[in-house]
Amino acid sequence: MKKIALVLVAVALAALPVFADSVAGTWNVDGDVAGNPVKFTTVWKQDGETLSGTATLEGKETPVTGTAKDKAVTFEFDTVHEGTTYHLVFTGTVGDDGVLKGAIAVAGVEGTFTATKQ
Repeated sequence: MKKIALVLVAVALAALPVFADSVAGTWNVDGDVAGNPVKFTTVWKQDGETLSGTATLEGKETPVTGTAKDKAVTFEFDTVHEGTTYHLVFTGTVGDDGVLKGAIAVAGVEGTFTATKQ
């Protein structure tokens, strides 16, 4: 009876959707906010649910902070464009295909993004 229970537990665990232990690594982000392209590379480190790292936009590196829990990922950073500082917040979900998709919020406007891990 114990063997059957152990086999059932092993089968149930194997059937659970698998989410990578970490989203750490390099991601290529491609998005759009009100017709304005948003394209950059970000590199993340992960400690538990906490993300840290950098994003490289227009040749400039900026610090990134965020969280990753289950398949939900949120990250944010400030960037300066033409003398104005913008705070960008990305909220998305990692799909079964490993692609991160979601919404961008910046200056009261929203857009969408897709990120793929290198």
